[in-house]
Amino acid sequence: MAKIATSKRQKKSEIRFLKVHLPFASPELKNPKLVSETLLECIKTGDLDSFRDVLAAYLMTANKTRLAQKAGLGRRTLYDIMDPKKKFNPELLTVSAVIRALAA
Repeated sequence: MAKIATSKRQKKSEIRFLKVHLPFASPELKNPKLVSETLLECIKTGDLDSFRDVLAAYLMTANKTRLAQKAGLGRRTLYDIMDPKKKFNPELLTVSAVIRALAA
């Protein structure tokens, strides 16, 4: 079989890729005090879905080992909170430990 000749001068692709939006990369989520206040507000209003979304977004940017040590929890617990496939029904002890660790 003969090789197919290719042009030495290739056209540049006109396809432009969209910039990926990372909502968890916002500077507000790096402020633990603001995150803890938001989590408390979610608890007051009974909005469990927003609570999980805010907490998971914060955990994506945070050092999970350090936060787990401050909260007295296992890292696996924090990873379970971030996993959207797992059922989210944390114990009050877990929620209070995370909020105390953020506020400290």
